[in-house]
Amino acid sequence: MRLFRGITFAASVCLCALTTVTAAYGQPATASAPGKEHAKRLFEEGLELEKKGDFATALAKYREAEQITVTPGLRFHTGYCLEMTGKLVAALDTYESADKLARDQNKQEVRAAITPRLDPLRARVPQLAVRLVAPAAGAEVQVDGVAVGAPLLDGKSFRVEAGEHLVTARAAGYKPFTRKVQIAEAHTTTVDVSLERTGPTSAATLPATPPSPETPASGSTTEPPAEAPERRSRALPIATTAGAVVLAGTGVALFLAASSAQSTAQSDCLVRTSCEDRRSKIRTFDALALGSFIGAAGLGVVSILLWTSKAPEHGAASSGARLVASPSSVAVAGAF
Repeated sequence: MRLFRGITFAASVCLCALTTVTAAYGQPATASAPGKEHAKRLFEEGLELEKKGDFATALAKYREAEQITVTPGLRFHTGYCLEMTGKLVAALDTYESADKLARDQNKQEVRAAITPRLDPLRARVPQLAVRLVAPAAGAEVQVDGVAVGAPLLDGKSFRVEAGEHLVTARAAGYKPFTRKVQIAEAHTTTVDVSLERTGPTSAATLPATPPSPETPASGSTTEPPAEAPERRSRALPIATTAGAVVLAGTGVALFLAASSAQSTAQSDCLVRTSCEDRRSKIRTFDALALGSFIGAAGLGVVSILLWTSKAPEHGAASSGARLVASPSSVAVAGAF
């Protein structure tokens, strides 16, 4: 039933348009009007093809007729075939052009056929809005290879056919922008275009950064990288501290031995005629004890210096006292 109504509607429109075209072309063929007769035949052939549903071939006939002359009815049928072949934007533009032409020529029968198709088609036609988010001097934005005018780059929508579209943008000093969008009927799609710089940014907009240590500035000198401070060995202060303790202990032992020998000599010398050997032994113990105490004191001082002194930085002259050790001797050197 719906198809029957559509065919009936199309047939009535064809009859209306044919009447209009016949009125326009209905004059005796003369030498001055052979072209209009040919346009009339093309229109009639297009109507027959349109009734059979061959809209693409009918459209070709109408296009050829429009090369000769344009009437409101002919333009209406051109728009109708465009709509039936899925070219909604072109169909809507053609309907609006036919409506204006019919209004100018007071062709009310043609306007009556156009008006019911305009609003439904306007609701179906999708739209695309392009916004240039970061404006760039000389930026060119294109949709499917066609440039978009500057007034339309602020988000104002315009008609596009349903399907996939390619949005591109380019400007000197910026990376090219490319985005594919799929647009459905009766929808408005917005694409934000943001161009990213490729060249160096102006020095006024960049914070000052110090030159990298690996790449010194021109005319400047660079110092060699600071070396880590040498780590001080603890083996020597431990050894001197242990030696001081051992010598001190030895001195105490020898001192006690000398005291014991002296007590023994005092009791023995009362019955002996000579105690020189006992006195010599006591003097030996005393000498060894004194030497142990002196050695312990010396090593104690060295140990204190070793524990409290810091290792000098690489290449820096040492200050204060320092220990100098060699295979045969140990000494303290430095400025005092």
